[in-house]
Amino acid sequence: MTVRNLLATISFCCGVTLASPASAETMVSRLFDSEFLSAAVSVAAETVLEDWFGSDDDASSKVTPTATPQDPLEKYNRMMFKFNARLDETALKPLAETYVEYTPDLLRAGVRNFFSNVGDVGVAANSALQGKVGQALSDSSRVGLNSLFGLGGVFDVASKLELEKNNEDFGQTLGVWGVPEGPYIVLPVLGPRTLRSAVGTAFDTYLQMETLGSIGELSGVDTVTELVALNIVDQRTKLLGKEALLEQAALDPYVYTREAYLAYRRCQVNDCDKIDYLPADPERPSSNDEALNELDMLDELDGLED
Repeated sequence: MTVRNLLATISFCCGVTLASPASAETMVSRLFDSEFLSAAVSVAAETVLEDWFGSDDDASSKVTPTATPQDPLEKYNRMMFKFNARLDETALKPLAETYVEYTPDLLRAGVRNFFSNVGDVGVAANSALQGKVGQALSDSSRVGLNSLFGLGGVFDVASKLELEKNNEDFGQTLGVWGVPEGPYIVLPVLGPRTLRSAVGTAFDTYLQMETLGSIGELSGVDTVTELVALNIVDQRTKLLGKEALLEQAALDPYVYTREAYLAYRRCQVNDCDKIDYLPADPERPSSNDEALNELDMLDELDGLED
């Protein structure tokens, strides 16, 4: 099988996933319907503007500043945090639910494996940039095996051969190089970042788009926009059922998310083998489990960077 045929097969598998049952056409049309997305953005923006310019007499519009030097943009960040939550409620979550409802598990697994393989290209590059030669060779081997024997990554052959999947990105690379993490910032759709990880996201996104562009060019199909949209929706499916976790974990979900994200990213940069930086609460034996569940959620959200 030629490389061109392999890449055409990838595009076909992704296309089948999107169009599998006829009812899934509703999800696809909504996904690319500018009116639907514009309406969702408008609802989210309206909610934020009401909170931003609301009356000082409205107690719900007031927040208690945390006065941390890591978050000098807190007022903006809180606004964007609310915008993202509202946009998710009105657009991303419904799309993810429709995708899960009408797309078979096997096809969704293939799509997830495909994007994981695309992401491994960046993982291998960043492993090399961090001086992890052995890991970079392993990451490159994963890409080669999955691309050749897994139909372009639709099947995860490398994991079956016990080649470990690593998680490296350019934000981590900058951290290893000694670049300061900078202030905390919440980006539209992408969510929590530091300035350093935001720069890293831009690099990783560029690399991903170039990889998907090459796939589309070799397969003779312009699929980049559709594939990126599919990846976003697929990543969102990982969080279905976990939306109430933040509300249950803390009185202020914004602060909880910020502190968990910063600790999580520092752990990634330092290659922590286990998460042990959130202290246990002796009055609540289950608090560590809740914290780990939240960090798992943030780990999944971090996949949107890829």
